[in-house]
Amino acid sequence: MDHFDKYKFKSDNPNEFGIDLKKFKKNEILDESHLSNLLSHSIRISKDILPSVSQSIDAVIERLEIKNEFDFFVTSDNYQANASCSLMSPFSKPFIILTSKLIELLSEKELEFVIGHEVAHYIYQHSLYPNHQNEENRNLRLNILNLSRAAEISADRIGILACGDLEAALRANIKLTSGLSDKYLNFKFSAYLDQLREIETIGKSNNQLWSTHPSFLIRMQALIWFSMTNEYNEFFKTKRKGTYNITEIDEKIENSKQKMIGNEIETSNQEIINRAFMWGSLSLYLSDKKFTKYEQEEFKKAFGDDAKKAISLIKITDKNMLQKKVDSSFLEASKMLKTNKNKLIDKLKRVTTEISGDVKKKKNVLNDLIKLLE
Repeated sequence: MDHFDKYKFKSDNPNEFGIDLKKFKKNEILDESHLSNLLSHSIRISKDILPSVSQSIDAVIERLEIKNEFDFFVTSDNYQANASCSLMSPFSKPFIILTSKLIELLSEKELEFVIGHEVAHYIYQHSLYPNHQNEENRNLRLNILNLSRAAEISADRIGILACGDLEAALRANIKLTSGLSDKYLNFKFSAYLDQLREIETIGKSNNQLWSTHPSFLIRMQALIWFSMTNEYNEFFKTKRKGTYNITEIDEKIENSKQKMIGNEIETSNQEIINRAFMWGSLSLYLSDKKFTKYEQEEFKKAFGDDAKKAISLIKITDKNMLQKKVDSSFLEASKMLKTNKNKLIDKLKRVTTEISGDVKKKKNVLNDLIKLLE
């Protein structure tokens, strides 16, 4: 299903976390307890039992031109309009579970959008992404949550391809957010986007920063932009040229998200890079056991007041203190995204070539620092 990669939101990139989805191997023993529970407490969707829902599923499979290797179930829930995809190992059969409230709330086209969204979670193997709840490191949790929000944008894109109807996709978002049916809602989409602009004016939202899903307003805007791309028009063979290509709207979505969550993730990443870079640079300066006045001045120019504190610290403490600072800062940096790790390594390599000292000793220290990032 690699042909769906071109629709993937650029920030939906597990490689940044060192995850290669193609390297995951089949489990020898699969846990069947979840299937047993579903069969005991849910209804497997079929043409005989739920013909209209089954028809929506068939429409999605046909439109996406994929093999139907899914098991669909409906479970009783009169309060939550929800859908989920579970047991999503690429080597086991995925289960997509729809609640009764969801089916009652949505039209057939709207349901196709949600089904396509859940199918996308399997296509992109989002279940193999890290879970923010399993991480104590604040910076890593923020980056994982950002990945989770990006995954939802990717899934929405396959959802709209699956239903083939922009308005149905937007209506589904509004219904799922409000819990209300057509009886109460007026689908004037510009009014909802006015609400988004009002939020952007207010500025950063901590709720969004720590959320696994983007705001429904961001998702609606992202769907509208996606429907205006060359890739969208090519999929439906409209013979029209889009207003944007997908790279351009990825940037627009990032800018829109940024207004809502602020710069905290970028600031946090940069602080960690700067801290590791300073202590790593100091290790490189001291690789020959010398730290001349000229080198000290150059170090101070590069790192300002933090450099002065670092120099004072190593003068009044034992040599192990520097290694502790290096270990601590690089342990923190080892939890960064791959792009940021590479940025740090490039900066350290540049320092290695710029400072004086024994080339072999500098190279050994640099290699040790890079190993700490692994």
